[in-house]
Amino acid sequence: ALSELLETKEAKSVALSGEGAQGSISVSAGRESLLQERDIKPSSIFEKIGPMGDLKSVKVQDITGDGPLRLGKAPLPPTLRGIFWLTDQASSSALVSMAGPTKNGGGCSTGRLIQNKMSIRVGGDRVWAFADNKAATNFIRAVDLIYNFVFDGSDNPTRCQIYPEARNLSVVLTAEQLLDFEMNLATDGDERYPGSVIWNRPSFMGGKLVNEYALVQVIDETGSRIQPAWDKFVEYQMSDVAGATPGEVFYHEIS
Repeated sequence: ALSELLETKEAKSVALSGEGAQGSISVSAGRESLLQERDIKPSSIFEKIGPMGDLKSVKVQDITGDGPLRLGKAPLPPTLRGIFWLTDQASSSALVSMAGPTKNGGGCSTGRLIQNKMSIRVGGDRVWAFADNKAATNFIRAVDLIYNFVFDGSDNPTRCQIYPEARNLSVVLTAEQLLDFEMNLATDGDERYPGSVIWNRPSFMGGKLVNEYALVQVIDETGSRIQPAWDKFVEYQMSDVAGATPGEVFYHEIS
């Protein structure tokens, strides 16, 4: 039994049964780093990435910790749990969750950091929401955009480098001197959003700052809305700046 394996942390031989079955397999269970310690590469762990899901929409007032977006929980580090508002994005991105596992495949949105890394498919399975359906369908579907996050630690990360990937074009942008996406934990928080985890997201091109916004936690890992961040998120998404359908956001779901 799995509980027995977790208690003993020793490999157990299991005889194969059923018609035509022969021999046995060795099964182990242990800490999250077990696969890395045995040098099992991600390509051996994850299935091939699947097709993008259907585009759906939801009124912002109807978003809760129960859905439709997935809720980030342990074993994610505490500062990555819950659901985050991507501020000042106008008709583009609205919400992101580091949650998993999902139905994406390809190692995307596993719900944990693996060797300090995680990947999020922007058009992925209930992990990213857009303020406007055009942002969700055109460019994202054309290139199958994935963000690859590399953190400075797995337990209590405070910094992250982000490498965008156009999966359909087989292109990963890693030249930071040309395009540099960073994410830094606001360790002292933000007086505008007391009680929320805040990550600052500066972007640089050719070494010059070209954009900066924040990821503000609006729902915590228990599914509770965090005030006043939640109300400020709703107010922004209900405004004219949030695209052609204020108060409604769009996300993908794989059925």
